[in-house]
Amino acid sequence: MIGSALRSSIRLRLWVAASLPALMVILALLVGFADRQSKELTRMLTERARATAQQVASSAEFALFAGDTQSLQRLINNIQNADADIKGIAVVPLDGRFRVQTGTMPAEMPSAGVDVLTRMDQDLMVVAPVFASVLDHVDWFADNDSYVAASAGSLTGQVVVVFDLQTLRQRQTDLVQWALALTVLSLFFAAVVSISIAASVTGPVAAISRVVGRIGSGTLHARIDETKAGPLLQLARGINQMADRIAASQENLQLQVAQATDELRKQKEAAEMVARVDALTGVASRRAFTERAELEIQRALRYRQPLCVVMVDLDRFKRVNDTYGHAVGDSVLVAFAQAIMNEVREVDMVGRLGGEEFAILLPGISGEEGFGVAERMRLAVERRELMVGGQPLRFTASFGVAEFDGIELNMAGLLARADSALYNAKHTGRNKVVFADEAIPAFQDSRM
Repeated sequence: MIGSALRSSIRLRLWVAASLPALMVILALLVGFADRQSKELTRMLTERARATAQQVASSAEFALFAGDTQSLQRLINNIQNADADIKGIAVVPLDGRFRVQTGTMPAEMPSAGVDVLTRMDQDLMVVAPVFASVLDHVDWFADNDSYVAASAGSLTGQVVVVFDLQTLRQRQTDLVQWALALTVLSLFFAAVVSISIAASVTGPVAAISRVVGRIGSGTLHARIDETKAGPLLQLARGINQMADRIAASQENLQLQVAQATDELRKQKEAAEMVARVDALTGVASRRAFTERAELEIQRALRYRQPLCVVMVDLDRFKRVNDTYGHAVGDSVLVAFAQAIMNEVREVDMVGRLGGEEFAILLPGISGEEGFGVAERMRLAVERRELMVGGQPLRFTASFGVAEFDGIELNMAGLLARADSALYNAKHTGRNKVVFADEAIPAFQDSRM
């Protein structure tokens, strides 16, 4: 009885002596790995939230400046529908005159600032500033038709995006459960091999300890040479199997992280696509048009090819909105854009700069040819009509044409000349085409 009790005591002590170091290494490995993966998931969600907020801020720039709450509402609705983890989005101007939001948002918004702010509590909140456009523009909605220029780089409002952390917390919980399961599994294997430790073969124990140490330091491919394990063969096999499971689990987690990263990339690309296409008319957004225009200017300078730009603005569009409502106004914008698109080539680009103001980029077209293209567009718009309440509704537009002369080295100067010609067309009768160069006479509508 005493010998049996002594043997049991020795076995227990040997089990404790053999299990504790290995268990501590395994726990340290599992806790460190789970903590690292949890932080990585949190970082990716934070970067995804910041990218989404900055994309919304870029897309909402002109609509926020113009007070176009309908466009802002459509924008944030589309963004939220595209991402199930978004709990709510809000766009607030700096002066607080209105607030456009979707989903669940806090009652009090954080103060607007020039930096992107991130706050994580019950939810993840990202606050991105919205800055005014650098380009000047004409406010055609004003009663006196005066110029209104946005301050270059001035803060006009903020975008607040709230992400639900439920998915992140669920993944963190799964990591903890996985770590606990592996810990229990390691204890089971330690109990199985404790009997063979009684032989006290120091060589195999030292070899096993070294391999476990390497696994604990992150070398998950380390394995015990089973041919040299002697009486500790079962322990060596158990540790090797456990290392295989840990390595397999790490590979699985890395695969999940790679899939999540790929999904984030696809969502980012989708958000960028939304930012590059005008949701209402289907033409290019202001950002996409400006980027393409700068490339065409560089191409025109390099190859000495002609380049022409046309600025277009619907005549008395405010009256249409006031008389028929914004729904009819949106229909007019869509019909107008379709009429313009029917008159351009595949290489040309039609962009909506904001409101009822559009621009057309005509690569390889001289000023005189561009004038003719603009005249065809004007006639196409003039012939277009919509049925509203059983009555036909017709509308017209004014056009300003400017040819790239190599003096302006960026799109701002070329657009400014075309905008000046458009201003002239507006204030000399509307429904006409005016060229920025006085050498080409402005077209006069025969009905004026």
